[in-house]
Amino acid sequence: MELELLKYYVKLRSRKSPIGVREAQRLLGFKSPGKAQRVLKRLVRYGLASRLDNGKYILLDKPVPELIGRVIIGGHVIPRSLFLSVYMSVFALLTILFLDTDLYTNTAYLLIVLPSWINTFDEYRKLKKLLS
Repeated sequence: MELELLKYYVKLRSRKSPIGVREAQRLLGFKSPGKAQRVLKRLVRYGLASRLDNGKYILLDKPVPELIGRVIIGGHVIPRSLFLSVYMSVFALLTILFLDTDLYTNTAYLLIVLPSWINTFDEYRKLKKLLS
């Protein structure tokens, strides 16, 4: 799939209601409705959107290989590993704060969390490169 089309898909998917050509034109920042219509038709061809009888388009929740392992929230693409990294960090910090542990144990907790954050930043970097 073309990367440019993937960016348009992510932007348009933030809308949960059916979208018309003019709305897509405004949302994507195009000057002509023809370009928006071509993008919507390509999305239908790839199976990522469906055209309704009233002429509007609805984006489907079909898994896109480029977006596997990522979550779309409000038009923003976030790596799933971010949620795990935050959870592990909060757990480690609460354990350090509320349990009477020594310096070596505290260091071990933080070192366990570190690879998760490295993976998250790596995924974010790849995602930013993919969508830029």
